[in-house]
Amino acid sequence: MYPGGQGDYAGFPGCGLLRLHSTYRHDLKIYASDEGRVQMTAAAFAKGLLALEGELTPILVQMVKSANMNGLLDNDSDSLSSCQHRVKARLHDILQKDRDFAEDDFDRLAPTGSASLVNSMKIVENPVATCDEVYALIQSLTSQIRRRMEDPKSADLQLYHSETLELMLQRWSKLERDFRMKNGRYDISKIPDIYDCVKYDVIHNATLGLEDTLELFRLSRALADIVIPQEYGINRVEKLDIAYAHCLPLVRKIQLDLQRTHEDESVNKLHPLYSRGVMSPGRHVRTRLYFTSESHVHSLLSIFRYGGLLDDEKDQQWKRAMDYLSAVSELNYMTQIVIMLYEDNNKDISSEERFHVELHFSPGVKGVEEEENAPTGFGFRPASAEVERQNGQKQTDPGSLEDLSQDETDRAVPLSEPIAIQRRSPLIRNHKTGSMEVM
Repeated sequence: MYPGGQGDYAGFPGCGLLRLHSTYRHDLKIYASDEGRVQMTAAAFAKGLLALEGELTPILVQMVKSANMNGLLDNDSDSLSSCQHRVKARLHDILQKDRDFAEDDFDRLAPTGSASLVNSMKIVENPVATCDEVYALIQSLTSQIRRRMEDPKSADLQLYHSETLELMLQRWSKLERDFRMKNGRYDISKIPDIYDCVKYDVIHNATLGLEDTLELFRLSRALADIVIPQEYGINRVEKLDIAYAHCLPLVRKIQLDLQRTHEDESVNKLHPLYSRGVMSPGRHVRTRLYFTSESHVHSLLSIFRYGGLLDDEKDQQWKRAMDYLSAVSELNYMTQIVIMLYEDNNKDISSEERFHVELHFSPGVKGVEEEENAPTGFGFRPASAEVERQNGQKQTDPGSLEDLSQDETDRAVPLSEPIAIQRRSPLIRNHKTGSMEVM
């Protein structure tokens, strides 16, 4: 994200960010929604990013701003758009049909042609039959937990984060009661909760050796990969309508951040007497980090994908990026969208070539998915790297901005790695003026 500079600062290379921050050349602001776990994630990220010491609470108070203003990063669940209510009702109706998905079901449920969605529908085949299987597996799981509780050897068994078997049973028993309603139909709104619970236990409580948890994980994941993204719109118009309702204030704030990066502001800067040894005292980087809920990330991705930013029929880089997003089945913890703005001070101020914008995306941490199931795609390779390679220019220092621009990325990108989306022709050795990240 940041230039590493030349040389070995503070005993280790590539510490450009810390160098910028410690010399008053880094304007950093961190915003988080009001949800407790989101705020603690923001504080933990700030601690690691800036190599801070101490507990998270004082870091949270000093570094993280509450963003519950004009709905910037928070949603009012009571004010869901009418479009989202209609979408959820239609989605519920489609998934209550006890038959295999027909061709018209693919047209109704996946009109955008999302590769991950189509693949999940093929795994599910019959949504009601799959829900029957999931329900039977949950019943089997609760029975296994009860038997473990009756076993004297399991009396003092401690699970992940000191959870007990009793609490684990309560989790699954509630899902067992709520998933299948009294009329025999299934409440599909519980599918994401089932998937979250089984993923948690598969990752953190695998030592229990409970039977069929991987099968429950596979089926619930396929159902969740249909339900979760489609709750934010089934067709393009609905996705944009719901995205508008969810994250319009955030989009406006991002636009304002981009506009202000080239404006002079009154900020604290390093005194000239203490700038000896600083190779670029004039460099000033602005960073804005936004930590928010999954709904905002889904909505922001919908705006980028369906908002007409670029034409994927005319821009091959954009098409590769859209194909990658289409193959991503879920947004995990620490999913991130990064917007990077560069400025070339050698270009005319009215020229479009003066500024260069990059979009980067990562679907977050890897869970238990298999490597071969990761979506494939190509990362960003700027034209400047190709020019320098053809001209035979010398290698730059590891970690520098120029070195990062020469990375060979013509390969399949694993699920946990970011891709980048080119907005304009890249500039050679341009200065970063701003960076925004939404997680």
